[in-house]
Amino acid sequence: MNFLDLLGIEFMKVKRSKIVPLIFIAPLLVVASGVAALSRYFTPEYTNAWPAMFIQSALVYAYYLLPFSMIVVCVIIAGRETQNNGILKMLALPISRQTLSLAKFCVLMFYLFMELVVFLLVFVVAGMVATSTMGVTETLPVLYLLKWCMGLFLTMLPCLAAMWAITVLLLSRYFSFQTASNSSSEETTSP
Repeated sequence: MNFLDLLGIEFMKVKRSKIVPLIFIAPLLVVASGVAALSRYFTPEYTNAWPAMFIQSALVYAYYLLPFSMIVVCVIIAGRETQNNGILKMLALPISRQTLSLAKFCVLMFYLFMELVVFLLVFVVAGMVATSTMGVTETLPVLYLLKWCMGLFLTMLPCLAAMWAITVLLLSRYFSFQTASNSSSEETTSP
């Protein structure tokens, strides 16, 4: 089994999960509120409207909602693995643990990338609506937006790796609170 087959299996496993709607919620909330709040202060002579709107939207998004949504994505993917002992079935295949871990991390990076693409698209649409309704004639700074979205992606990669490691560690048998409480209750109920 090669790496691309393994990626296909990983994407199939999360296809029916609630990850895709989750990817849309955070960018829609942040951009709509940020652009709407800031666009009231625009005048036709306003300069640097796009950077102001981007900073307003990206601050809350990058510090709070993007990490939170990625934590939820990690938990959903890890939950799929522990559900019905899926990880044991995957490890029975002739693949290494490192390859399996790399495939899961690639799926996480894909969802991070998709969420940032949704953020960028929603921001551009909301910004165009705000600038056109307020009469601001500033051009769309495409390179500025792409640079900062790429910066968000690159700075989230170590965070995503840490989130995935913590999620896997908390769901493992040795650190799971659920397993510890279940084993202690089984010991007290046995004759």
